[in-house]
Amino acid sequence: MRMARLFVVPVLAVLSLAAQEPSLSGTWTQTKADDITAAINNTVAGMNFIKRPIARGRLIKVNPAYKKVMIAVSDKEVVVKFDERAPIHMPPGGKAAPWTREDGDKFMVAAQVGKDQMIQTFKNDEGERTNVFKLSPDGKSLTMTATVKSPKLPKPLTYAITFGR
Repeated sequence: MRMARLFVVPVLAVLSLAAQEPSLSGTWTQTKADDITAAINNTVAGMNFIKRPIARGRLIKVNPAYKKVMIAVSDKEVVVKFDERAPIHMPPGGKAAPWTREDGDKFMVAAQVGKDQMIQTFKNDEGERTNVFKLSPDGKSLTMTATVKSPKLPKPLTYAITFGR
């Protein structure tokens, strides 16, 4: 009987570790990024020659290839922090909250967290941005696919950045 108990305890410990799901929470460092400038040039290519450089400059300014992202998910809030920028605090469950970017632009921002992904949305009168964070099955990489839509753009801007733990 004693031998059986000694065997069961380590097996239960291994099973409980295996049952833990990989988490979006943590600090992630860029391992790969699409050519964002090329994606921006492709998006604005159909615009007239006066509006194109203005749109290109603005999109380049607000769509850097982030080197690091920190994500913290709890019952009380979701926090996302890119590089050295201020953290973005959002209520859980997809509820939108006001947020002001460093340049003064105001948005309603929301985060919807699932088992292996999070959808973060920014919306204002000029358009919207959606960041879809998708966790790899092994939990070792996180891919953020960003999509920017605006009635002022001829088509959406889409690109991806992959991060590792």
